[in-house]
Amino acid sequence: MDKDNKEILYSDFTSLGSIMHSVMQSPSLKDGVKKASLFKFWPKIAGKKFEKYSRPESITPSNVLVVACANAAVSSELTMFKQDILKKIKTYANPLGIEIADINFSHKIWKQTKNEETTDYKESKNPYKKDLTNFNPDETELDPEDVEAIKKSVENNKFASEQQRKKMFDAIILDLKIQKYCSKKHI
Repeated sequence: MDKDNKEILYSDFTSLGSIMHSVMQSPSLKDGVKKASLFKFWPKIAGKKFEKYSRPESITPSNVLVVACANAAVSSELTMFKQDILKKIKTYANPLGIEIADINFSHKIWKQTKNEETTDYKESKNPYKKDLTNFNPDETELDPEDVEAIKKSVENNKFASEQQRKKMFDAIILDLKIQKYCSKKHI
């Protein structure tokens, strides 16, 4: 017997290589290694804008990739690009033998890692927060025709109560005023 292939007296294995081979035959370990490999590609899949604000957490038995997001804005924006992200992720998943049928983006499962700062977490981690310190909705005018069209559209929503329609209208008007303010200030 050569010195590289010495028999280990207390086991049936003949080398570290055979131990590793035996361990790697475990289906759950193989699956875990494949998923970990796929998750390493997330920054390339999500892009620079989202790599710090999202991370894959798991893959469900029904092949849904669960992605944790730093906040609701990140979840919403990633959801808008879901089909593009699905195409990208499949180019990495298919060679690994992993099927991804859908993606679920959730800010509710986001956990702060030890490397992330704990002070002002929400402030420092929200890339979408606009500086609205000097914003006053009463000072921002909208086109009266646009306002009237929005009002008619909201009033046509017969599934909502009058109070809900009023809240919808107010929210839409406020959002439009914020957009107008931000575009004037180049925020």
